[in-house]
This record gives sequence, C-alpha cells and structure tokens, in this order.
Amino acid sequence: MYTHSFTRVNAPVKSAIRVLDLLEFFAVASEPLGVSEVAKRLELPKSSAQALLLTLAGRGYLVRSDAGYALPAELKVGWVGGVRTRLLGIARPVMQGMAESSGESAFIGMMTGGGRVQFLAKAVSPREVRYDASLEHLRHAHCTSIGLVMLAHMPEKKAERWLKPSLLVAVTPHAVTDPQKIRQILRAGRKAGYVEVQDANVEGASGVSAPVFGPDGDVIAGLNLGAPSSRYSQVREDLIRIVRTQAAHITRALHSPMRSSAAV
Repeated sequence: MYTHSFTRVNAPVKSAIRVLDLLEFFAVASEPLGVSEVAKRLELPKSSAQALLLTLAGRGYLVRSDAGYALPAELKVGWVGGVRTRLLGIARPVMQGMAESSGESAFIGMMTGGGRVQFLAKAVSPREVRYDASLEHLRHAHCTSIGLVMLAHMPEKKAERWLKPSLLVAVTPHAVTDPQKIRQILRAGRKAGYVEVQDANVEGASGVSAPVFGPDGDVIAGLNLGAPSSRYSQVREDLIRIVRTQAAHITRALHSPMRSSAAV
C-alpha cells in the first residue's frame, strides 16, 4: 500500500520554472556566462545556479568552456526558447524603428522573480545627447516606467507583493516610495495604458512605457522610450503615442503564428 500526494494541476513547479528561465535566458545571451553572472541576472543563489548549470551541461543542454556556459549551436538554431525569445525576435526591429522615428532610446524589459526589472534589449537614440542604460543592471520596479506599467497590469494580489514599504527604496529624491501613491499611479496606468516616470531611477532621465501581453493574456514585458528629462516634456505626446502603438503591435504579433515588424 502506498500514499500519493497530489499537486494542483495549475500550480507552478519551481524547479521546472528555474530550468526554463535558464534555457530562455541562454537562448538570447550573446556570449558565454559564468556562474556568478547567471546567479545575478536570474536572482538565484549562487549554489543553485551552479547546480542547474552543471546539470544542464551534463545533459548536453549547455556547453561549458573557460569563458563560461552557453547554449550549444544546434540548440541555438532549433530551440524555440519560449516566449522571451519570440518576444525579442519581434521587438528588436520594432524598437529600431521607434528609435529612428522618435530620436529617443527604446528599451524592452521584464520583471524578475525577485520583483526587479531586467532590460532585455535596447535600440539607442542616434542623437549625441541621449539616454542609454546597461542591460546587466537590475532596477527597482517602482522606480521605472517598465516596472510600474507591468505592476499596473498584473493581478492586484501579485502586484501587492512588491509594494511593501521595506522594498520601496528611494533610488533618487524623485522616486515615489509611498505605497498608497504608487497604487494611485498603478490605477491611472491601468486606465491610460501607459506609465511615465521622471527622474525616478536616474536623475536627468525620463520615460514612458506600455504593457506587452503574452499569448495567455498576462502582461509579460514593458516597452519603453526614454529621453533626457530636459527634452522629455517637449516630445512626451509623440513618445506616448509611439510606445502604445508599438506595444500593441508586439502583443498582436505574439498572438499570431507569423512574425512581423511595424513601421512607426
């Protein structure tokens, strides 16, 4: 006789999620990465990251070299890579068009499991005076328009996890850290379909983001245009229009079996 404990069919399996996150991450990585970098980017304990990397390398899903770990060439071509890879394939040409037409820098990002924002790709403004940002650095969600617009469009109970006062640090003097004021921003962003921030994450930089929704209807990313604050107020209406239009385009493309880019 034996007993069997059942897991709810729709309950996520944490270990499986970590493996898929890791494979999707390497599917879009441009170079080999070491244990420390993987742990930092995916917000994993270093010991867990090392165990996952060794396991996947041992099964042939990653290759290991002196430079670090990478997806094998044959999987790089044939591996679908989940929604993240498809998202970036659709978004990159769209973002390039956004940067060219607006004259400002375009970014796309997701929230990590730890409630931070990770920029996944960018198309930098052709202007000499412009806003640019690292893809490696993790950012507090409440200080970025990408994080705020994703919080605004996710279920309220899920968003509340990241509105605890202990998590709402003032990255700059302009960052909003009052949970009630942030809730007001989220309600307004949900209604308007976009969120703006000015000088909240980097003093002198402002931007606007709109949500991108995955095939299941959940918000999966935020699409952003960022500019020097000195110029933002002059161009904000155009940036809002472009971001909303192109986020909706990317969402439609993700729901379609065909990949396409849009003219801005």
